Amino acid sequence: MFEKFKVYHLFKGQVHERPHFSLRIQGHDYKGMVHGDKIHWYHPHPKQKHEEDFLDAVESKVFKMMKGHLV
Repeated sequence: MFEKFKVYHLFKGQVHERPHFSLRIQGHDYKGMVHGDKIHWYHPHPKQKHEEDFLDAVESKVFKMMKGHLV
């Protein structure tokens, strides 16, 4: 589904620390941040190249993989 999933923390140890992630889908790199129960994608947004059903499956997998990093 996707490759090269990586988690990194911006503002580590600060009040507004949030885990961010990067991943590659079919040769295209995307980055985003999980806040609450929503994924905020940076530009470009993957829905510009992928169908909604596929994107829903990607987001579900991202949530599962980020579970240990979310506070």
